[in-house]
Amino acid sequence: MDKILSFIIPSYNSAKFLRKCLDSFLCEEAKDYIEVIVVNDGSADNTADIAREYCDKKPDVFRLINQENKGHGGALNTGLEAAKAKYVKVIDSDDWIETDNLPELIEVLKDTDSDVVLCHHYTIDISDGEVKKWKTYPEKFGVPYTFSQIIDNWKSFDRSLTFHGIIYKNSFYKENCIKLSEHVFYEDYEYATIPCCYAESITPLDMFLYHYRIGDVNQSVSDENQLKRISHIDTVLTRLTSEYKKSHKMDEHGKRYFARKVQSLLLSYITTVMLVEKNKKKGRQMGDSMMERFKTEFPEAYLLAQKQYKIFRAMNRLHISKKTWEKISNSWLYNKLRKNHNFS
Repeated sequence: MDKILSFIIPSYNSAKFLRKCLDSFLCEEAKDYIEVIVVNDGSADNTADIAREYCDKKPDVFRLINQENKGHGGALNTGLEAAKAKYVKVIDSDDWIETDNLPELIEVLKDTDSDVVLCHHYTIDISDGEVKKWKTYPEKFGVPYTFSQIIDNWKSFDRSLTFHGIIYKNSFYKENCIKLSEHVFYEDYEYATIPCCYAESITPLDMFLYHYRIGDVNQSVSDENQLKRISHIDTVLTRLTSEYKKSHKMDEHGKRYFARKVQSLLLSYITTVMLVEKNKKKGRQMGDSMMERFKTEFPEAYLLAQKQYKIFRAMNRLHISKKTWEKISNSWLYNKLRKNHNFS
């Protein structure tokens, strides 16, 4: 029986979380149609032993690939290359899926041919238990949209055009992918930008799939780690800029999407150096330098980020912290003024 959906689980020292992740794929109704590929990326703990238990119990569902450490991007490259199903989805080893929705998702994907499929996802903040719903708001679910339609209604789709929301058609991914950067964090921006910018059809589903665990100080998205690994953001921004410049087949709408994704990562860099760096002058200098660079190297992303950059620069001078900014940006009034959808 042909597999419909391959799940890739990049795993590095994941023993603490891996069972919860893999248990979420134990679904009798879906077992014949999914494969779960655990890529053990040179773990020093018993990650491989745990994955092997699942492979022994359910060899028709679970596969284990062991490799020397190549980082998150290197593990994704290996897993995505090995995937055999019609569609592919990446789940990090400390996250999990909504098991009850898996049979319905499989049935939908059997009859879908879009390059990209979007699902809603949750974030679960382990520090305070807050759960947020990240959703799309199209006029109609389950039908394909073009990039032109999506760009023109950006806030109806942008929260699922991410690592956590995207499902790729396997053949489309392999035809248009790049090898993701190895041994750096934030390469998920490469994954969600390329090949997505080449998609001719994107279908949003009214379905939650991914549970994304946040609030751990050890995660790459924590403020402290973002500052410590600021060079990684720089590396990925450089890589994306290079790929944008050398692409010859990206249409106008794909370019607009690409610029928006780069704007998002650029602003992540700016907020980190401006609002997290304790030496405010140093942070301003780093932010100013990056924006000057993008003014020349990627003016489309620069123009999209310019207004917010000026706001963050003013906040830097007022010594407003990133945590204070997050309280403001999560407030009801701010989101009403910005005409953002809520997270309920």
